[in-house]
Amino acid sequence: MPRRRFPVSLTMIVRDEARVLARCLESVKGLVDEIVVVDTGSSDDTVAIAESYGATVHHFTWIDDFSAARNHALAHATHPWRLVLDADEWIVDRDAATTLFDRIGSLTPDFAGGIDMLQLDESGALIDGVVPQSLIRLLPRQLSYVGRIHEQPFPEIRAVRLHLTVGHSGYTPSAMARKEGRNVEILVSELEADPENAYLWYQLGNEYVSRDRESDALPYLVQAYNLLHPAQPGAQAPRQVDWWHRVTMRLLMALTATGRHDDAVALGEIEALAWPDSPDLHYVLGCAVRAQAVSLRETDRARADDLMVSALGLWVHATTLEDQQRYAGILAGRGTVLAAERAAQDYAAMGRDADAEHYRRLALGEPAQQAV
Repeated sequence: MPRRRFPVSLTMIVRDEARVLARCLESVKGLVDEIVVVDTGSSDDTVAIAESYGATVHHFTWIDDFSAARNHALAHATHPWRLVLDADEWIVDRDAATTLFDRIGSLTPDFAGGIDMLQLDESGALIDGVVPQSLIRLLPRQLSYVGRIHEQPFPEIRAVRLHLTVGHSGYTPSAMARKEGRNVEILVSELEADPENAYLWYQLGNEYVSRDRESDALPYLVQAYNLLHPAQPGAQAPRQVDWWHRVTMRLLMALTATGRHDDAVALGEIEALAWPDSPDLHYVLGCAVRAQAVSLRETDRARADDLMVSALGLWVHATTLEDQQRYAGILAGRGTVLAAERAAQDYAAMGRDADAEHYRRLALGEPAQQAV
C-alpha cells in the first residue's frame, strides 16, 4: 500500500462475531492502514479471526455503554482518520473503495465522512432498490462518541458524503433475536437519567417497531414527537433535523397500523406541510388516508369515496418528488416507486389502462409514455 499523508485506521468493537467478522475484514483488506479491534468478552473465535487479518486486538469490559467501548477503540487508533464499522457490516464495492481511500489519505482530517448503508433482505441479498441510509462513519481524530446506545459522533462538524457503499446484516431475524432485550434495557436506563431526550424515546419506539409491536411502540413515539413539538403558547418552532422526519414517519405508520386512522391522517396533513419535498411522507400519508377510507365504507360511503380519491392524489403527487437520502431509513423501498405502484393499481382497477401503464413504467424506472 502506498504511504498516505493521512493514513486510515479501522476501529471496531466486537463480541462473539465469528460468523460474520471475516466478511467484514476481508472487505477492508488492503484498503485501511491499520485495524484496531476491541473485544468486549467473546467466547468464540472472534479474537483469533481478527488477529489472522493483522488486527491489533484490545479488550474492554462491557459496561452497557457503546460510546465507552467505541471511544476505547478510537483511543488505540494511531492514524488521523478512523473508519468505524461493525462486524456485521462490509464494504460492498472494493474497486471504488480503493480509489476513495487513497483520496481520503490525501485530505486533511477536518470533516466527518458519511457512508451509504444498505440492508439485507430476508433472502440474504442486499436491498439495492432503496435509497441507502447515510451514517457518519469516517471520523477525524478530534471526534469521539456520546450516548450509551445509538451513539453519535461529537462534536458536530462539517459532513461529506463519501459515496462508500456498506452492507449490513444486523436486521435479519437471527440478528434481531440476539439483541432481544439488550437495547431496551439500556434505553430505559438512559431515559431515567434524561427523560426529556426525544431521541431516546424515538429509539425505544423503534425497538418495538422492529419486532412488529406497533401498539407497544406507540406511546414512546408519541412522547418523542411531543418533545420535538412543544405545545406551549408562544413556543418557537424548533429547527428540524433529518431524524425528526423519521420520528414522524414511524409515528404515522404506527397510528395507521393500530387503527387510529383519524389521528394518522391529522398528523400526516400537518407534517406534509413541514416536509413538502418528501415522497416518503406523502406515500405513507396516502396509505393512512386509504386505510381511513376503507374503515368508513360501511358507515359513510360518500366520504369514503372522496378519501379514496385523496389517497390516489397523494400517491400521484409523491411520484413527482425526488427520492432523497436524508429521508431514507424507514421505508423498505423508494417512496416514489411505492407510490407509483399504488397509483398503477388504482388506475387499473378503474379501467384507466393508459394511466395504469404510465405509473407501472414509473415504478419500474422505465420511460413513461402517457402523461397523466
